Amino acid sequence: MTDYNYNNKVATALGTIGTVLWCVQLIPQIYTNFRRKSTEGLPHLMLLLWAYAGILFGMYFLVQRPNIPLMIQPEIFTFLSFVTWAQCLYYGSKFSFIKTIVVVSLVVAFSAGLQVAAIIPLQNSALCNSSSNSTCWPLLLIGIMAAVLIVIGLVPPYFELWRRQGQVIGINFWFLFLDCSGAILSFASLLFPQTDKDGNSKEEDYLGMVLYLLVPLMESGIVVSHFVWWLRIGRSLNKSHTDVEKDLEKHDPPMSI
Repeated sequence: MTDYNYNNKVATALGTIGTVLWCVQLIPQIYTNFRRKSTEGLPHLMLLLWAYAGILFGMYFLVQRPNIPLMIQPEIFTFLSFVTWAQCLYYGSKFSFIKTIVVVSLVVAFSAGLQVAAIIPLQNSALCNSSSNSTCWPLLLIGIMAAVLIVIGLVPPYFELWRRQGQVIGINFWFLFLDCSGAILSFASLLFPQTDKDGNSKEEDYLGMVLYLLVPLMESGIVVSHFVWWLRIGRSLNKSHTDVEKDLEKHDPPMSI
């Protein structure tokens, strides 16, 4: 087995695991929202930006056609982002069930039409069908816009942290863990030099590297913020609650049968 064959297999394995994690990352958040019947602390804008980032990534990968998992992942990610955004409208903005369905359906229909309308011209474009290995500039622009939307989507949670003295409310930590893990594994997959089916070396995906680094960095900041809040405030709150409960038990002991 040559080094390049080994690199291809390792990169594919890491990339596939990362893709699977990015497919399911929002499921814990959706479950938390449903169980709490609330999306307090979860920025609505983040989910809408991520949904449109998924649409742009879908355009990018459906034209590039790298492999099946990478072509499917943005579509699943977009669907789950819209589901979570729908929860924000229903639980957070207090939309009625019917109004939520109508609004989300219209936005999804518009988004699907936008994706189809962009993919067909891009697939038939001479810029994207040249024999060159390089990515055509319209497709590259779409990929950059998608990456920017993902990163911008992680900015609103920091406003929530500022409002709550650093405390994380409404964001599921399993969601953050899966998201970070998927990004890190996807980044690791890009570190292995790969070849195409003809044995030619593939270009380095610097856009992907930047995206896969920024996501865990920004999400780690959310976790660190909550940990610092707990050290400063949360720990003393827990202690005071415990002391109150003990004091109540001391002065008003439970009745025995």
